[in-house]
Amino acid sequence: MKTMIISDIHGYSKNLKKVLDVFYKEGCKRLIILGDLLTPGSDYEEVKNILNNFKFSLLCMKGNNDGYIFNELDFNVIDGYLNIKLDNNNVYITHGNKYNRNNLDLKSGDILISGHTHISCMYKENNKYYLNPGSISLPRDNTDGSYIIYEDNKFYLYDIDNNLLNCLIIDK
Repeated sequence: MKTMIISDIHGYSKNLKKVLDVFYKEGCKRLIILGDLLTPGSDYEEVKNILNNFKFSLLCMKGNNDGYIFNELDFNVIDGYLNIKLDNNNVYITHGNKYNRNNLDLKSGDILISGHTHISCMYKENNKYYLNPGSISLPRDNTDGSYIIYEDNKFYLYDIDNNLLNCLIIDK
């Protein structure tokens, strides 16, 4: 299933709208958000409304700045980490502040996707895969924002202007 993965929106609607346009144009079926959805101020209400209208395609993790939002959203926000399948791949998704590569017991072939750092990366180490989509709104790397699209055992990292930055193929 073609899946978009984003993180660290922090209440800014401009880039959220940009990536959701790509979501539809690329025919994505699921959106995974790795936390830090809203920050009071900025475009708080608009982001909340956009995400509430998007709830049927959404899987959302709780970020370290998301403690106060649960009663304002029409969808579940999952605390901690979640083990999911992308095709036949064993994937752990998390915000990254509590659970990360240092304290999750990953097995050979497992994939960890986390946010929190606002720095995008995709690499394989010791037959485990580590990915971070960066932040769509407040990047701390050399992009203006970034996100990941997954399809058919391939993760594609794009900048906010939809330029391909990297590709990671999962070995079968």
